[in-house]
Amino acid sequence: MTRTPEQVAGRIQHTEVSPTADQDRIEELCEECIEYGFDGAMVQACWAPLARDRLADTDVTVSSAVGFPMGGDRPISKAAAIRDAVAAGAEEVDVMPNIGFVKSGRFEAVGREMDLIVEASGDATVKAMLELGALDDDEAERVVELAVDAGFDYVKNSSGWGEGGTATVERIEFLRERAPEDVKVKASGGIKTLAGANELLDAGADLLGASSGVEIVTGAVGDGEY
Repeated sequence: MTRTPEQVAGRIQHTEVSPTADQDRIEELCEECIEYGFDGAMVQACWAPLARDRLADTDVTVSSAVGFPMGGDRPISKAAAIRDAVAAGAEEVDVMPNIGFVKSGRFEAVGREMDLIVEASGDATVKAMLELGALDDDEAERVVELAVDAGFDYVKNSSGWGEGGTATVERIEFLRERAPEDVKVKASGGIKTLAGANELLDAGADLLGASSGVEIVTGAVGDGEY
């Protein structure tokens, strides 16, 4: 299915999570979200209050990320960070579980952490960044199962940073085939073109995380990744 740039824009969370992004860039990001009709603005938690104020009275959601990009924070720290981000204005929170524990086969601990994450999110939408590019098939199967059992609203192939890898049709199909209908799929990592975005949506993605949102919908070539 070929979607128009406007239709694709409505499925993009326009992303700026660089540690060097300044206030001017976050304000620009918010304006771009309004101008192009993006689904949401993804920012670091410190910018959530600014994004909340700039996007008030619009349909653009404010999103943030926790446990990112390493995933090794203690569960109690992640829970506190989630509550703080939501209190600051984030309506959606993408959270990375402890991938090192997944790689170690410590699935019970990962499951407990995921339960705590979902509980801490309250009424906010919560997404699990699963870093599929760093996992073998058995690890990937298990972590998706744990995320679904914990009650995450979305499963996500990658944070778009580190070893999570890029969004591919195969990885999105993998998630869509394993997640029940009430659990959505977010694609993230290296999405730069309208054609690529359409392929991922056709593969089953409900939402796209991209720092190249403007380039995607205008046809320009971006150099950002996420």
